[in-house]
Formats: sequence, structure tokens, C-alpha cells
Amino acid sequence: MSMANNSFSMEMSFFRITYIQENYSKIRDVERELENLTLELKLTAGPKKAALEHLRKKIEIQTERIHVAKLKEDQAKKVWEVAAQAVRDEEETKKKLCDDLNQLIQESTATQLTRLEELKRRLTALNPSRGSSVVHTDSNVPAPQPAQLQPAESAGKVPEHTLTGPNNGGQPASDGHNQRPVEVKEKKRTPNLGRGRGNMILPKGRGASGPGWTGAGFDVDKGT
Repeated sequence: MSMANNSFSMEMSFFRITYIQENYSKIRDVERELENLTLELKLTAGPKKAALEHLRKKIEIQTERIHVAKLKEDQAKKVWEVAAQAVRDEEETKKKLCDDLNQLIQESTATQLTRLEELKRRLTALNPSRGSSVVHTDSNVPAPQPAQLQPAESAGKVPEHTLTGPNNGGQPASDGHNQRPVEVKEKKRTPNLGRGRGNMILPKGRGASGPGWTGAGFDVDKGT
């Protein structure tokens, strides 16, 4: 019985020793790995610290640059606003000048038209006989004046017609002693568009020897 107990205790002791040795070897491995990491940290701590410091400085410099850029942006915005306002002012001034120019042109045109109408009225007042000619000239439509036959002075007398033209030299067709009825034939005459007036004048019947006869178709006694 004692022999069995001794063998069991020896086996337990052997297992304990084996377990301790295995764990001790693991502990040694961990310690060795820890030493390696510590050495690596010591070797790389300086450069890493320098790199971190360098990055920190670069970040600070970049932050300062961003601040300066923002200040420049604000100044540029202010300058742009001033320039835009100046452009708007110039455009407003140009618009006012254009409006003034258009108004002056309209006033000048209206004044010229008013003066033209006034001159036409004055010309018509000074020369009433040419009023119709001025109207025809303005409308560019010439209108011939037809020949008019004057009625007889009395119902019991036959009217005397005198034809004046460029070929008869203003002489009457009949004298005062030998009055003969004259047959008047209506002829179609082509109007002269160039002059706009008739070529035949038929004054009142009067002999060449009558008083007031001028020989040109005017009666100085009656003012015709």
C-alpha cells in the first residue's frame, strides 16, 4: 500500500515538473518577444517622434495658409462687389444718356415737323393760288385742271369765246362789230401730267374794242 502511494506521488511530481518546465519555456518566449519589441520601440521612437512633429508643423502651416486664403477671398469678394456696382452705375448712366438722346431726337423731329407745317401754312397764305400745287406736290399725285366755260352775261346775247394760246398771240377770235355764234365742240384732251394745269383759258366774252380789255384775258374793270 505504501509502495503504491509512493509511485503515485512520484508521478504527480513528474507531471508538475513537466508542466512547470513547459510554462516556463512559454514565459521565456514571451519575455524574449517583449524585449525585442522594447528594443524596436527604442530604435524607432526618435524617428517616429520627429515624423510626428514634422506632420504637426505642416498641419499648422497649412492651417495658416487656409486662413490667409480666406482673408484674400473676402477681400476679392469686396473688390468684386465694388466692381460690379461700378459696372451697374455705368450701365445706368449709359441708359440715361440713350434715353436723353432718344428724347432729343423725338423733340427735334417734332420741332422740324412743326416748322415744316408752319412754313407750308405761311407759303399757302402768301401765295393762295399755288396752294393746290403744294398739296399735289406733297402727295406726288398730279391732277389736271379742266377748262371751264363762263356763262353769258345775259340770256339774250350769244356768248363770245376767245381762245388764247401760244399760237394765236393772245388775239381775240372775233371783233365787237361782227359778232357770230361760235360752235363750241367738246374735245377730249389728254392732261399734261408734267405741269398739272390746263392749257386752254376761256375768259368772259368781250370784244377787243371793249373798255378794260388788256388783250391777255383779264378785265381790269371787274378785276378778273
